[in-house]
Amino acid sequence: MWAMGLIDEFDAISKQISQQQQWMTTEQATINVAIHPFIRALGYDTNNLAEVRPEYTADAKSSGSERVDYAIMRGGVPVIFIEAKASNIVLNENHWKQLHHYFNAEEVRFGILTNGIEYRFYTDLNKRNIMDKEPFLTIDMLKLEERLVNELESFTRNGFDAERIIASAKIQRIVSLLLQEMDRPSEGIVKHFAGQVYSGNVNARVVQEFTPLVRAALNKFVEQNTVTYRHQHNLVESVGTRLALELEAEVIEDADEPIALDNVQIPVYAYYEGEDFTAQFKVKHGYKRRNDKVILYEGTWESVSGWAKKLKTRIHEKLNMKKAAETAGWTDFWYYKDAKRKEGPIDDFRKDPALVNRYLRNINQ
Repeated sequence: MWAMGLIDEFDAISKQISQQQQWMTTEQATINVAIHPFIRALGYDTNNLAEVRPEYTADAKSSGSERVDYAIMRGGVPVIFIEAKASNIVLNENHWKQLHHYFNAEEVRFGILTNGIEYRFYTDLNKRNIMDKEPFLTIDMLKLEERLVNELESFTRNGFDAERIIASAKIQRIVSLLLQEMDRPSEGIVKHFAGQVYSGNVNARVVQEFTPLVRAALNKFVEQNTVTYRHQHNLVESVGTRLALELEAEVIEDADEPIALDNVQIPVYAYYEGEDFTAQFKVKHGYKRRNDKVILYEGTWESVSGWAKKLKTRIHEKLNMKKAAETAGWTDFWYYKDAKRKEGPIDDFRKDPALVNRYLRNINQ
């Protein structure tokens, strides 16, 4: 019942943000409309300094000059830091560094970086008391997913459970590593599996030979065991492992037939200004609208051009480049690779509906 209450409250906040987003151009406006309601939805009283402490001093030198926007308090000590920005601010590495600095100065396990719409949740899995680079959970208030909102039960005032949060974060990290192995198997993984089926010395040549085979096998395993895995591992699915669990396509034997199953997901890549990106592309029967949300990156579905523009803008800001973020995502940003590592723009899948069959057959050969 608690989780159901959470999604109801978050739905109400989402509607409020949608109605007032045009006026949320300052940090204080964003706090009033989005961030305070978010904190209250978790059960904390924003008017009680014993629970929610604004402008909390988080300074290793005790000078008092470093203050995080909010600290969620339990038993007189901070357990969650929240760094807030205006809703029109695109969260970037500099903001992460700011929260990272506050986090490292205190014995706190969890940090939230937010612009009132996007909430990024961090902890310290890699090294105790050093905030991780990547968030383990991301909530978009304008694109709510109930299973992700349910993860916040462990953050609530009445249900706070640090160990459960850490366990969920570790599961998510492992899932991310598994997804990386499915996309680009590491040499260690390849050697492990090759050693089980190859009797000779697993040298560089053997590793090269087995790499595409291991990749195909991992993806095939997920395809064949998705239903059972979902049934037996609801916790893993709820932490955001939908990439691995939604591979519901089977390889079609006749490559010339149109795809028989919809929403096949394949890895796609982007290379821009020296940075690489890997995402999932949902191949469909047809694309009636160019803004269909078929690219999954950082746990969020967005249109092909939408993610292209966001990522280009992010890099432009990082490099202080004053240029428009062109959005030719279909033809000049996202690319796929088949088993032979030949690249092509994902627009190929719109032009040739049967391409997905040939692609799937290649990677499973």
